[in-house]
Amino acid sequence: MQINYDDYIDSLINKDNEAFKIIYDNTKKGVFSIIISIVRNKAVTEDLMQDTYIKMVEKIHQYKKGRNFYAWLLQIAKNTALDHYRKFNKEIVYDPMEQSYYHDSLKTEEKTYSVLDLVKPLDDLEKQIVLLHAVDDMKFKDIAQVVDKPLGTVLWIYNKAIKSLKSYLEVEVQK
Repeated sequence: MQINYDDYIDSLINKDNEAFKIIYDNTKKGVFSIIISIVRNKAVTEDLMQDTYIKMVEKIHQYKKGRNFYAWLLQIAKNTALDHYRKFNKEIVYDPMEQSYYHDSLKTEEKTYSVLDLVKPLDDLEKQIVLLHAVDDMKFKDIAQVVDKPLGTVLWIYNKAIKSLKSYLEVEVQK
């Protein structure tokens, strides 16, 4: 169900917890996908999600109704994750065992693949686009706003990424 986020903006400004819960429940997958594609760590992602929603509430008066609220929120998430990554990029630890706790997986007879395993061969932009579309079912025009690229470029990157994933999986499954 697609909701009109603009209906909840005034309530958010007035610190209505029910409005916050509705927005959170409808945006958490996209926020998670953006952040995890950048920092690749579940614990850090959860902390940054909290930071993102705090920033959203603090800056809600800056949002202009009629714009794309979801893209605005995802941009906050992306900037929060990028700021963290730039600050701590030498300290980020990647734990492959952790992945199984927060993403669906693909099982073959010999091996289990998490979503992050599956998108490993992609660069960061490709991961963001694929995860936003596949995990959050986000429309390409909205993804284009989030990643600040033209729609045609986003479609081209997505199709290129899917072809890369297909080739990668064919090789991986045969190993």
